[in-house]
Amino acid sequence: MNFFYPLVFLAGVAIAALTAAIYYFISRDTQRYHDQIEERMKQLLREYGADASKRELELLKEELLSGIPVFHRVMLRFQIFNRLQEILRQADVKVVTVNKFLLFSLSSGIIGGWLLLIFSGSLIAALMGLVTLAAAPLMLVLRKRRKRFQRFVEELPDALELMVRSLQAGHSFSSALQMVATEMPEPISREFGKAYEEQNLGLNIKIALENLVERVPILDLKLCVTAVLIQREIGGNLSEVLQNISHTIRERFRIQGEIRVKSAQARLSGYIISALPLFLFFWINLINPTFMDPLYKHEYGMYILGGAVVMQGIGWIIIKKIVTIEV
Repeated sequence: MNFFYPLVFLAGVAIAALTAAIYYFISRDTQRYHDQIEERMKQLLREYGADASKRELELLKEELLSGIPVFHRVMLRFQIFNRLQEILRQADVKVVTVNKFLLFSLSSGIIGGWLLLIFSGSLIAALMGLVTLAAAPLMLVLRKRRKRFQRFVEELPDALELMVRSLQAGHSFSSALQMVATEMPEPISREFGKAYEEQNLGLNIKIALENLVERVPILDLKLCVTAVLIQREIGGNLSEVLQNISHTIRERFRIQGEIRVKSAQARLSGYIISALPLFLFFWINLINPTFMDPLYKHEYGMYILGGAVVMQGIGWIIIKKIVTIEV
């Protein structure tokens, strides 16, 4: 046992050094690859001039899943990495490539689990810390994405009212989009600004609005876009349609707020009940690693732990279904 902690420390240093060496070996040609991309972008500027805006060229960079060509080609084969890139973009996370985000998540989990193993000596606590810290960045990104969508929904009725006033003053629909992009705060100004720039550069307004819905997959926005596209097909008073949608969104938002207030106690109870067993299990393994050895060493111990995790997950899903009321 006297040699346990030095061996763990040396193993961690060796793994970190080996990982850095492999990463450096694979990324040797990254600078040359980026130089080629810059040259292609300069060529686009020479060919299209002002039509190839800086924003469009930056979008070409953002499509890279990894700055390392080998990783980029491998990641393109898996839909999960494209989905992760879409989540990062929707959350407006300042991360250039997916592989950097994955590398940060794995590094956080490995370092955290390694430190827990050194200080507590419990392999179970180290594994739990590894999984928790590795998943923490993704949870933070999803939380930031959810809050960004919530701000978007809160600002959407005001944006629609601004578009209604613009249309009633005689402006075109594209001018109304531009007014929202210049007058409204983030994040709605940026997303409407992208839609305006896309149709201004020659993209069909239908495709530009569909791209807007793809970037911000919110039911209220889908309702607005559907109404606009139907009006462009069959005609009608667009300002009146947008005004009715704005009123509907405000009422839905008000009802959802009342529901959240009335279900706050039930949601808090659900969070505490769900988190308490995991917290106690982690804390016991951290302060007294040998306390649960009889459970680990018993032939049915792992089955009991697995059943507990499954039942805990089922309970969380049931509580979530009870307190979630769709409007």
